[in-house]
Amino acid sequence: MSQPELSEMGWITAGWLLGFAGFNTVLGVAWWRRTREERQFLRVARRSVVDPIQAGWWLGASWKGASAQREGYAAEVAVRLLVLAGHAQVDETGRISLTPGQHGAPEDPALAALAAALRRDEGVTVHELLTEPRFAPFRTALEAHRAPLRRCFGAYRVPALLAALVVSFGMSMNAMLLGNGFPGLSDQDPGWWTLLWMAPWAALSLLAAAWPPEASRPWPRFTRRCRAALARALAGESPETGFSVSRGAYPPPTSQASTAGANVRRTPDGSTDRTGRGNSAELANDTADLDMDHDSGFVGGD
Repeated sequence: MSQPELSEMGWITAGWLLGFAGFNTVLGVAWWRRTREERQFLRVARRSVVDPIQAGWWLGASWKGASAQREGYAAEVAVRLLVLAGHAQVDETGRISLTPGQHGAPEDPALAALAAALRRDEGVTVHELLTEPRFAPFRTALEAHRAPLRRCFGAYRVPALLAALVVSFGMSMNAMLLGNGFPGLSDQDPGWWTLLWMAPWAALSLLAAAWPPEASRPWPRFTRRCRAALARALAGESPETGFSVSRGAYPPPTSQASTAGANVRRTPDGSTDRTGRGNSAELANDTADLDMDHDSGFVGGD
């Protein structure tokens, strides 16, 4: 290959790679702008201890792969905190009631709303707290604890992978049409590009894959702080409490058919994705230490 050909191939490569880098820069700027308010929240949150109910919202569950911002787990955490504080008790079927002789109200608005609901309706479950219209004040107070953060990272990897495909194919066809052979081959026939264009595509795809998956949980440092905060808040909890509260998160099996189409608020999130939680021994260890998500170490760390 002559020096002019090397120069021409160099310009072709540089131009397409600059286009690929520019596209990813645009994606990065878009992510930066869309998460501006979230990053401001996280900067303020670093100065204080994470609220355990907010941690429950963000963690979503105590097992690997749970979605963030799930109301069902936040409600379970609120109930467990009320039980741990001695204001409520839960039986083995998951029904919650006020502790006899307890007349004081918790300071936290969500826990106070929960205690007020239990004074009116003894023996309720987490499922009823999340679906019955009469418990709307509790759900409103619970919603106030939700962190203003997105549930998942967002669709950035797929556009980056598509850009890698376009750039690698376009660069290959550009070089072939201008009569440039594939670099490093003794046979400088431009036709080799019709087969070997996948080599630069593979290389660029590896770079594009640095973007986290769309469904991955962002803000890994905040996730770790939530785990630690929830573990501290529930450190004195008995192993049976978490299991009993979780049992009440399911709709009663005998009433599922009869309540179909009834005038209820909605099925609480997470009530259908708990079927693989395991036995009572696993649920007895239902603490934030066990929560593991698929955080990525790429952009998005707070």
